[in-house]
Amino acid sequence: MSAAQYTYEVAWSEEERTFIARVREFPALEARAVSRGGALRALKSVVYAVAKDLADSGAESPEDTSPDTR
Repeated sequence: MSAAQYTYEVAWSEEERTFIARVREFPALEARAVSRGGALRALKSVVYAVAKDLADSGAESPEDTSPDTR
């Protein structure tokens, strides 16, 4: 299981004064950090843990929804 297979975005929140990372395939997950890279690293760590838990329990992880890269 690789957290890299999903579609990530990181945006600055002026209201919160922090970067917020989100992943399209897991819309309930997000991470905040003072840097763009920090938010992305934190989110990928969470996505990896969630995807691993899903796999360990026999549930399927969401499919990669990024444009076809085959």
